[in-house]
Amino acid sequence: MSAQAQNDLPLVFPFLAPLYGKVQDLSYALLRTTTGGVMSWFGWEKLFNGDMPRDIALFQDLGLEPAVPLAYLTSLLEFFGGIAIALGLLTRPLAFMLFIQMIVILVLVMIPRGTGFQLSTVWLGVFAYLSAHGSGRWSLDRLIGKQV
Repeated sequence: MSAQAQNDLPLVFPFLAPLYGKVQDLSYALLRTTTGGVMSWFGWEKLFNGDMPRDIALFQDLGLEPAVPLAYLTSLLEFFGGIAIALGLLTRPLAFMLFIQMIVILVLVMIPRGTGFQLSTVWLGVFAYLSAHGSGRWSLDRLIGKQV
């Protein structure tokens, strides 16, 4: 069902329509900023708090070579991509790249372990949503008048 068709459905509680209209942009900005902020924290931990050797070893164990540049690339995407998404800058392409990263994490790491896949699945869904919907009204993309 398209977003427009979804919005055309009658509300169970029609008196809440004005509230929904007022908080829609704010709630989307909150989703985008919290998602980007938490993702950037994951990248920060790897790049600046000593978690990088663990990720490099994981990449090597999975046969993802060259492990060192790939581990840095994914951590840089998490850190800088997360900050940009939080700010609403280049949201679509960065969220799509993180969506692909979540697929790889799910398929190669979480599902085979049999644990931790639930949260990665939520991340997957959020990044799919952000990549489809863009940066939203309250964003740097909107401020500069461009959206990719």
